Amino acid sequence: MRRGTWIVSFAVLVACTFGVVSLVPAGEKEEGKLYFIEEVTVKPDGVAAYEAAIKGFTTVLAEHGFPYSFEAYATDDYHYYNVYPIKDLADVDALYKSWMKFLESWGWDKYEEMEKQISGSYETNRFMLSRSRPDLSYMPEQHPYDPDKSNYLLWGYCYVKPGKERAFEKNFKEFVTLFTAKEVPFGWNTWQGDLGTEMPLYIYVEQATSPAVFWTRVENAMEKVGAESEALWNETLSMLRRYDVKTGKNRPELSYRPVKPVPTPE
Repeated sequence: MRRGTWIVSFAVLVACTFGVVSLVPAGEKEEGKLYFIEEVTVKPDGVAAYEAAIKGFTTVLAEHGFPYSFEAYATDDYHYYNVYPIKDLADVDALYKSWMKFLESWGWDKYEEMEKQISGSYETNRFMLSRSRPDLSYMPEQHPYDPDKSNYLLWGYCYVKPGKERAFEKNFKEFVTLFTAKEVPFGWNTWQGDLGTEMPLYIYVEQATSPAVFWTRVENAMEKVGAESEALWNETLSMLRRYDVKTGKNRPELSYRPVKPVPTPE
């Protein structure tokens, strides 16, 4: 997050969003919630330094009343994600301006000093947008997503072959129908990659309080949905050019939840 590369990367994404905003008809409401995401690839020997710096940084954000919240996640391959809920594409510019206002208030010298402390702890950082897809998600009301109880998360990255997006979405909707009919008590949330991601990309996320609980749930779910789910999944895999699985967890101690956050759509 150096003053040069971090600001330039953020500014480029802001500029790109304006091009996209201009293509969206006025008043047209897009499906799902939008998220601005920062991904940081941390070196294994830099984890302690990076996490210590972020914990201190969130305290500074609170002291200066930074208005945008972010939820932190970390995967087992040392990728850290800061996920900001935003209202729409135009809100990316407002987020950028809020960062600039905060940095001017705190002082660039203090920010750059923090950067020096952690400059060797990470390899790269990048920014992207992602949109929730509730129509491709299955999350029973009795077990809603709770970030503070997500001690184990599994992300399935589905890189869809170009032209297969509609067929992929059709299959995921069939999964939702099947799991609903079988009353499977646990499910998943689906996101769709947007600007800054390798599109077409869909990511499903499953949660549990521990790996043991998660895999027990999977075994119980498979007993309910059986061969029908397996056949549907094999068909879905044929639509992918790449499929990656990552595991990790929510990191509330690295997250920032302001007392008065910027309101976002429910």
